[in-house]
Formats: sequence, structure tokens, C-alpha cells
Amino acid sequence: MMGTLSSILSNTLIVTLTKNSLSERLEIATLNTLLGVITVFSVLILLILLIYMFRIFPYIESKKKDKKNNITDSIEPVIISSEKSESINLTDNLELVAVITAAISASMGEAVPAEGLVVRSIRKVNKRR
Repeated sequence: MMGTLSSILSNTLIVTLTKNSLSERLEIATLNTLLGVITVFSVLILLILLIYMFRIFPYIESKKKDKKNNITDSIEPVIISSEKSESINLTDNLELVAVITAAISASMGEAVPAEGLVVRSIRKVNKRR
């Protein structure tokens, strides 16, 4: 590489290229052109295949979701029945209210109002989201 750079700077590369006959220079130019064209079209074909694969991915993903939905359909009645049995009256549980109030005040730091915090309702958050 350094030899080529130094020969370009000293104009000796031009002399060596001009020493070749016209047919040899045309042959080298044709090979360079073919190499460039083949490279460009092979990259274009790869891009076409990549874009085509993006059409296939959602189809495969939808099949997986259908299988998951079939599995969750059979599991849901069991989960719903267990959730109904877990309904506990949490409004009378003063310890839980105290723990939640302490957690909120700890997370707020010094931004807690001087009047204190009032917990008006406690409800269970859906963990499936």
C-alpha cells in the first residue's frame, strides 16, 4: 500500500500503466467494471431478501401468538376461579395501610406534605400486563 501511495505521489504509477498496451488496459478496466457491477447487484439481492424476510416474520409471530392464546384459553378458567377465592377485605387491615403509607412517604423523601398522607383506597394491580 505504501509503495502504491509513494508511486502515485511520484507519478511513476502513471508511467507503469501507460506502458501496458491498450488491450491490456481495456481488459483491466472491464474486469474492474464487472467486479463493481457484480458487487452492486449482489448487495441489491441481499437487500431484497432482507425486505422479503420482514414480510415473513409477522406471519411466524402471529402463529406463535395463536398457540399462546390456545394455551392461555385453557388456563384462564383456573386462574379466574382462584382469583375469586382470594378476594379479601383489605379496607379493615390497618397494618397494610400503615405499610403502604410508609412506603409512599419513603419514596417521596422530603416532598411529603406537612398534613401527612391519606390512603383512600387500596386495590390490587393486574400483574399480567
